[in-house]
Amino acid sequence: MISKYLTSICLLLGTIIPLIVDTGNTHLLNPDWDAHSRVHEVWRLSTNIFLAGVGLYLLWAGNYLLLPALLSLCIVLGFFTAIFTMPLYGGVTIGEGIDEPNPFGIPANIFVFLIIAIIQSVSLIFLFKNR
Repeated sequence: MISKYLTSICLLLGTIIPLIVDTGNTHLLNPDWDAHSRVHEVWRLSTNIFLAGVGLYLLWAGNYLLLPALLSLCIVLGFFTAIFTMPLYGGVTIGEGIDEPNPFGIPANIFVFLIIAIIQSVSLIFLFKNR
């Protein structure tokens, strides 16, 4: 049962936090962003929301455990794919002129997704341990 709660937390955190942070003037409403980039941002945010919705439905209505955990990992792995491939497309972890906290010297966005990845990993450990 702990796996169900942990996966729920990860699905919610992996969608709600980016939705709140990325719909402001640093991302979606940033006047310096190209209009087409905004389409991709809404696409990413909505895809994550739909993945989380399907995951939560399967978790609580269908009592599935593994597939929702994998959907949660898709959100996390998508973020880390973007981080690790930044040199290929000229990405940066924090936009220019944005004052973002750095807990333990780690950019907040990476720190939060690390925490989510750890929680989801623990959830998977409980899931496989209890099988």
